[in-house]
Amino acid sequence: MLAFGNTKAQIARADSIKAATYIVRNLSANSKYQDFGTVFYGKDKVVFSSSRRSAGVANKIWKQNNQPFLDLYIGDLHANGEIVKVKPFSSDVNSKYHDAFVAFTPDMKEVYFTSNNYLDGKLKSENIKIFRATINEKGHWTDIVTLPFNSDDYDTGHPALSADGKKLYFVSDMPGTLGDKDIFVVDINNGHYGKPVNLGPTINSPAKEFTPFIDGDVIYFSSNRKGGKGGFDIYMTKLDGSLPKPINLGEPMNSEADDFSFIIDSEKLKGYFSSNRARGVGDDDIYAFEQRTVNPICDQIITGIVKDKVSGLRVQNAFVALIDEQGNQLRKVETKFDGSFYFTVDCARSYTLEITKEDYFGNTVNVTTSNKNGYENNEVIFIEEKEFVVRNGHEMLNVQSINFELNSHEINPSSEQTLERVVKLMKKYPEMVIEFGAHTDARGGDAYNLNLTKGRARATVDYLLRKGISPKRLTGKGYGETQILNKCVNGVKCTELEHSVNKRTEFVVIKK
Repeated sequence: MLAFGNTKAQIARADSIKAATYIVRNLSANSKYQDFGTVFYGKDKVVFSSSRRSAGVANKIWKQNNQPFLDLYIGDLHANGEIVKVKPFSSDVNSKYHDAFVAFTPDMKEVYFTSNNYLDGKLKSENIKIFRATINEKGHWTDIVTLPFNSDDYDTGHPALSADGKKLYFVSDMPGTLGDKDIFVVDINNGHYGKPVNLGPTINSPAKEFTPFIDGDVIYFSSNRKGGKGGFDIYMTKLDGSLPKPINLGEPMNSEADDFSFIIDSEKLKGYFSSNRARGVGDDDIYAFEQRTVNPICDQIITGIVKDKVSGLRVQNAFVALIDEQGNQLRKVETKFDGSFYFTVDCARSYTLEITKEDYFGNTVNVTTSNKNGYENNEVIFIEEKEFVVRNGHEMLNVQSINFELNSHEINPSSEQTLERVVKLMKKYPEMVIEFGAHTDARGGDAYNLNLTKGRARATVDYLLRKGISPKRLTGKGYGETQILNKCVNGVKCTELEHSVNKRTEFVVIKK
């Protein structure tokens, strides 16, 4: 998961990557107190933390900043980015002490949140912990439980979930922390939690890391590490550690103050972050932003299946080339046994997929990627098999060789589908005349091989006659080993693969 030992060249390349450009603005929803920590609640709402005074909330004062303890609030998203109709989120969770930083599961049936010793209702210490609650049909939070890796000896907070809800990211100073506070990840499996894993020195620093947000394979977070603009700055990097150092988002996202709690809707390229920068409304304020250029480390994948246009069956061993906007071939892969292929591509780019396979007509498909990081573009692409091909100097039907039982002219049942395709082509082209030819390799006696192929030619012609093909349009001939295609004649030692080239059947077109 982590990358170590980056070269000077890799670090130099990382330094050359510039963040996207943004425009930001303060919101009228901010109060004179603390407002921060936004998280999307469905498509049209936002939940955030605030120490504002509100009816129905305890408004107990925290002595460290002489403001009410933090509680959760919810508001509607306006088209212009404003958060409107703000109200306390729920009395189910707003306690007498701090409640902040929430993360909802993709199905909106569970929520993770940060609080001070929520379960006993008493503030025994300043340590914060992560709790999980179930959201019932009426929207109430029930069955609130503490997570197994919480402790009175250290903090756990700032939960963030992966898009599939299978990984929980959080901040802690638990044992194994590299700096002051680090970002950890833990796997979730049907309500069970794995062992917390530190994201390592590629992401964490000797300073403090806060407020992770996961966008596909990119993590955004805040840190007060050296080299920032001042206070906490917002950074982004790849979760797999492939970048040797995180990218600072720069101005106007970062300032000389604390900037944190970044979230983005990567389809709309809009989001929110929090800051206590100068000229704000209150203590910490929520800011809306629009991303104006493409995230430089945003990527997506193109996955697809190549299928036969007539049969609908998946086609293996087809070649798929990825072409960029300038016509350059970036990569070329071969479809697997199930007809599948896979490419990693950049966001907000146009590509062409060129599909080729021997004895098939080619096909091209255009794919334009969106701005959504980690999005999977799924394509089903059909290619049509050619009816006629030219092989060995002859035009012939594009069908597989007929299989026979060993040392016999009895047709193997596996070839019935091939013969049915021959019948269809004969009926499609009623004037067409063909000759069926059967061939062997050079092993075995010459006379034996000749007689064997004559019998196989007779059996194949008889099969087609029984299917209604006129005898005037069909002849058969056994060639034995008289038309060897390579060096493998009598007395020459060859591999099994080389011999197999000569064991074949052909439907040669005499008249179309």
